[in-house]
Amino acid sequence: IPRPVLIHVGAKKQIAIDDALFPNPYSMSRLTWRKDSRAFTFEYNQRGHQVYRVMEVAASTGAPRAVIEETSPTFYCYYSKRYRQDVNDGKEVVWMSERSGWNHLYLYDGVTGKMKNAITKGDWVVRSVAKVDEAKRQIWFAASGVNEGEDPYLLHWYRVNFDGTAMTPITPAPGNHAVAFTDDLSHFIDTYS
Repeated sequence: IPRPVLIHVGAKKQIAIDDALFPNPYSMSRLTWRKDSRAFTFEYNQRGHQVYRVMEVAASTGAPRAVIEETSPTFYCYYSKRYRQDVNDGKEVVWMSERSGWNHLYLYDGVTGKMKNAITKGDWVVRSVAKVDEAKRQIWFAASGVNEGEDPYLLHWYRVNFDGTAMTPITPAPGNHAVAFTDDLSHFIDTYS
């Protein structure tokens, strides 16, 4: 069973980490330090796939906390409907979830662990995220089922602000869209059928 171990190199000592929030892992993601070294994070998938947590462990004390927690009485889809982007070194987190019954994006306060707002919502699904622009506080993503009267499986691309406002279609033409963006999102190629 994998367990994180925290070692203070200068003091040459191990700091114990309570594993009550991650007792029975099916898997744990790679450990990642915050840029300021205040903590490290990992994602915990509990055996049985009914609990999934984004964990943060304080470097000074070894105290763990769940930044985000997903629970399901049946099954949490951890392999294809999961997206996380830490913003401003984890002060905020963009998170994908099916908690509403539809796959959508949410903005979390990474310090308190409280959801700030739903970024997307409605009777349609977010399929993937191409880019999170921290400076402009915008997200570029693919979705299906947004356009009424169109096949709900066709992909379209959109841009939305972190607060859920100004959702803008990038590929409004009817059809299934596959795009390739430049690194700065100033241009894209759209091949649709």
